[in-house]
Amino acid sequence: MSASREKNKRKEQIASGETPAAPEKKGMSKGLKWTIGIICLVLVIAIVTFFSMLTSGYLARHSTAATVGGHKLTPAMVNYFYKEAYNSMSSQYGDMMSYLIDTNTPLNEQYYDEENGVTWADTFTEQGLQSAARLFAIYDEAVANGATLTEDDQANIDATVMNLTTYASLYGYSNVNGYIAAMYGAGCNEKNFREFLAIEMLATRYSEDVEAEPTYTDDELVSEYEADPDTYDTVDYRVFNVTDSLFDETDEEKLAELKKTAADEMLAAAEKGDEAFISAAYEHASEDTKDSYTDDSYTLRTGVHHSESELSDWLFDASRKTGDATCIESDGTYYIAIFESRDTHDYALPNVRHILISVTDTTDEEAMAEAKAKAEELLAQYEAGEHTEDAFAAIGDAARDDGTAAESARYEDITPGQMVEDFENWCFDASRQVGDTGIVESTYGYHVMYFSGFGTNYRMKLVEDEQRGNVYTDWLTATTENASYETVASGMRFVTK
Repeated sequence: MSASREKNKRKEQIASGETPAAPEKKGMSKGLKWTIGIICLVLVIAIVTFFSMLTSGYLARHSTAATVGGHKLTPAMVNYFYKEAYNSMSSQYGDMMSYLIDTNTPLNEQYYDEENGVTWADTFTEQGLQSAARLFAIYDEAVANGATLTEDDQANIDATVMNLTTYASLYGYSNVNGYIAAMYGAGCNEKNFREFLAIEMLATRYSEDVEAEPTYTDDELVSEYEADPDTYDTVDYRVFNVTDSLFDETDEEKLAELKKTAADEMLAAAEKGDEAFISAAYEHASEDTKDSYTDDSYTLRTGVHHSESELSDWLFDASRKTGDATCIESDGTYYIAIFESRDTHDYALPNVRHILISVTDTTDEEAMAEAKAKAEELLAQYEAGEHTEDAFAAIGDAARDDGTAAESARYEDITPGQMVEDFENWCFDASRQVGDTGIVESTYGYHVMYFSGFGTNYRMKLVEDEQRGNVYTDWLTATTENASYETVASGMRFVTK
């Protein structure tokens, strides 16, 4: 039938009210089915790939979470700085950390500032990124000035990774990447951990070089000291504070009278000397502190630096003499003090060698006896041979290499407070002479000692360190004062908290 005849027939059917036959339904074409199938498969693959990238840490390694200067930081890199901030606080507070943070609760569920909705995770993130900004500012300057890591630096990085590899095996991880991710967060692995270490180490080494760069002549150091000796000297003195807490009295006038009377009595005792002062301090102490005052040294303060106070100004007065006493009232408290001495630190610092026979538990009498015997054996070996520092060093190195000693080292310019007490007392003994030897017991075990001689004048070292510190602080401020960071919300979602 022609097209025109077919058309006319449909018209006739409509005019007569006859319904035309419905066209036969045809099935979906194979091409369309194939296209839809492909689309569904692509969607499934995309979803699986996304979640695989999410769980594997891919996004944490390849997206941008923050920018610092001209550097883009991945979430993994932010994780390192975040963990460094946490570890820094943990190191600072030690056991007290448990009073601030519950290790069994996620940090983003614990508030640092609940009123403003700031969690501990927010706090460590901010601290970590601030640290990153300062570090990269120093790093960029180091690179601009041609600084590079030394072979020793690279070896230290290798050693650090090797230590993590050992721990990974110890804790049942199949490889170091799994352990690093568990320690630092998603996306963290050996590759970006090495990158983090390299940046941190180069910035640190460069900072140390900047601090060590300034040099000063002896005349310059002497002039600096003479211009302001109070900055470098320290004083020893005794003190007793008369405060409200010493009296069970609420009437302000009566309390003021009681304090003034006690202060006058303490000053009178101070003017008689240390013994009378110590006795009077015990008599006037509150009941809950009397036991402390049975120790004659409880009122003694040693190695005190100058500060902004009336008492400190009195102590550092150039005319002050041993035995001088005073009573100074400030904000309702009476400070009664006796001047003992002023230390100008005008002496040479000791240089020593030691061979350490270490003991893990120094309360173990058997282990200590064994360590002492080894120390005596090494000292006898030295006494039987050539009495020189090189000979002593050779004995120490041999003992270290065969595992007898934990350490054989030379320490130069030992400063007060640097070493454990017994070690330091031996070094600073007034009778000490070059070539002296001995055995010292400490909380580390036994030390076989050799006195090498005297080094830098302590006063000059203090002045030089102060001057270098000032120069370094000025440089650090100038280098990092404009350091800043910006976060990228899409990438920060992959930072582990």
